[in-house]
Amino acid sequence: MTESHKVLIADSSKLARTMTEKLVKKIKPYTDVIAVSSVAEALEHLKEHRVDLILTALRLKDDDGTKICAYVRENHHYLPVIIISGDVDKRLKDRLLGSDVTDYIDKSAGQKGLEIFLTGLLQPDDEINGKILYIEDSAVVAHATKKLLQNHNIDITHTLSVTDAKELIPTRDSAYDQFDLVLTDYYLKNNETAMEILHYVRTDLELDKIDMPFVIMTGDENTDNQKKILNSGANDLIGKPVNQEALVKKIKFQIRFTQFHRAKIKQDD
Repeated sequence: MTESHKVLIADSSKLARTMTEKLVKKIKPYTDVIAVSSVAEALEHLKEHRVDLILTALRLKDDDGTKICAYVRENHHYLPVIIISGDVDKRLKDRLLGSDVTDYIDKSAGQKGLEIFLTGLLQPDDEINGKILYIEDSAVVAHATKKLLQNHNIDITHTLSVTDAKELIPTRDSAYDQFDLVLTDYYLKNNETAMEILHYVRTDLELDKIDMPFVIMTGDENTDNQKKILNSGANDLIGKPVNQEALVKKIKFQIRFTQFHRAKIKQDD
């Protein structure tokens, strides 16, 4: 059975928590919502439980909401943290919102603005489709993975190596226009690794985690090694042997968020 979507709401105002919870359940009725009023409560929950999305105010009763963002970036793979506050514009002007924050919405947008924002983030998996660049040097594994993802409306361009992948995306614009996500095995032929394509996209093409998400498949269960991959710019990992349901869920989540972000940028322009 597929796990239900879990959303953590952190706000000092009981009214705000209630209104946001109602809005989330209006958009996605079977979502599990956890509502807390403090940073301490939020961190306590995150240490013991999985969530898929965090919505937090900047000012909570015991501390600043950005402390939640910092904790998430340090301890979780890629968990979206959305700031909802009337203080966002000043924080942005003073450069007090760092890369720990995934995105933000000003309270001046009202409930309707928040509803539009959350609808984009919480749309059902079966409505998600996208284009991914897939790097895998095993023909057998590639065939099975392509078949799985194509059955879930994912368009796949498959290459055997990092070298081949780079030829498909020689520029930032070519990568951005062609693909929503990169899926790659960690170890590839000719002693190549996923770190090479990750470094190329993040450094040479200057596409960040939201611009071009990476999901990396690895059989390495060493948590220190996994953290190194994530700290180098990967959005998420999938263990080998691959759990098919988990793979589809992780890929669709990343595509959903990236497509929403791109649409938002285009609309703002």
